Amino acid sequence: MIHISFQDALQTTANPALALGTRAETPDGRVWTYVQASTGGLAKGSVAVPAAVTAVDTVSSSTDSQGRIVYITKSGASWTPGQFANGWVVVDDGTGVGQVAQIYSNTADTLQLYPAYALTTALSVADSDITISTPNVVVKSAVTSLLQNATGIAQVAFAAGEYGYVLVRGVGTVMAGAALVVSEYFSTGDDTTGQVIPLAVGETLDDAQILGRAIVANAAPDQGALVFVSIT
Repeated sequence: MIHISFQDALQTTANPALALGTRAETPDGRVWTYVQASTGGLAKGSVAVPAAVTAVDTVSSSTDSQGRIVYITKSGASWTPGQFANGWVVVDDGTGVGQVAQIYSNTADTLQLYPAYALTTALSVADSDITISTPNVVVKSAVTSLLQNATGIAQVAFAAGEYGYVLVRGVGTVMAGAALVVSEYFSTGDDTTGQVIPLAVGETLDDAQILGRAIVANAAPDQGALVFVSIT
């Protein structure tokens, strides 16, 4: 984990300064994760969740000069070069199913894997399907769902495409769609994207991802609340 200043934690940039997913700590002990905002950006206090995964059918694989299976190709894919850097890929059907690897980078039609994650079984264009996930390319949490694999909570606004930090542990602010109860838990699931709601009586970790506890409740719905964030 690296150490950053308060200014670093509370600014966004148009170009990346670090690898996505980098964990950092400010002098007060708060913990942050470095992300990129995708479509729609992030409002201050909104919950950031991973953007939609990319499902790809019928891919092939190839080796590097050392015989390691580190290339996965989808003919005609037209990806943006570098868009999946430091993301993850899982072979979810066909030959080689069950393999998981981290992506170093990509061209318009080929994923390059980190050598440490080289595949052990070659893929077949006849039946190998993959899903690509970039957990640290984020959007505002969706409405209704209590389980969204939240990455962190934005403490500043992000425009679409900008890079910066979201809070994963420590005191911060969150936008709440209902009045939070001091010392009680909250989760995603409001009727406004990015906002949280109190955890209902009887709900457990099987029902909702607990994001933290309220410290000072919001005075009315759709306002900011002071909370202790704890996202694992």
